[in-house]
Amino acid sequence: MMKPQGKLQTGYQVSQAGDCRVVQEPPPQHELIREDQSLVRRLLARQENAWVEFVARYDRLVQSRIRAACRETGHTAGLAETLSEISAEVYAALLEQDMKTLRSYGGRSRLSTWLAVIVRRLALRHICRLSRLASDVTLDESVPLAGRDENCQRQQRLQLVAEARQQLSPDDRQLLRLFYDESKSYKEIAQQLSISVNTVGPKLDRARQRLRKLMEGKVS
Repeated sequence: MMKPQGKLQTGYQVSQAGDCRVVQEPPPQHELIREDQSLVRRLLARQENAWVEFVARYDRLVQSRIRAACRETGHTAGLAETLSEISAEVYAALLEQDMKTLRSYGGRSRLSTWLAVIVRRLALRHICRLSRLASDVTLDESVPLAGRDENCQRQQRLQLVAEARQQLSPDDRQLLRLFYDESKSYKEIAQQLSISVNTVGPKLDRARQRLRKLMEGKVS
């Protein structure tokens, strides 16, 4: 008579043939968190291959959270450029200031849960800055934007900003990054670039003008 299939005890299962097979059960939450903390410690110690392991494990999550933030804000135009820019920003934020952000991981939740919150926050901040720059760069009224819908035109403008910004000179990109991305004051920008405070405004205006011309060239 065949023995019915069923569990003998935790981790074991009896097959219809009567053999006992080990069934792998997921490790408890606290063990997973300890593994996450171990990875973070290796990252902070700059151990070899720790960063490669981190990116391989969490890059799909990073991309997914960025896409979700873009859908949340309706920023779906130029998604490829946005994904690339925000991904670079996320990884830079994790590494900058001696990995200050990573050091804030306290192990109260899974590293993936914590990272999802960080990525969403950075993505929304990036999109907000992009919108601010787009509003500061006014296109010539004679240049039509595709689509009559206001949201459609807003998305096109954001896409134009993202694409045109990559074509600016390194100096212009740095200036816009300091002012819009890092929200630095004129005084802080002047100190970092070793220029006078009085020249920051004119340089910023010229950078915006060059950005606007590049944008207009894309839609003309």
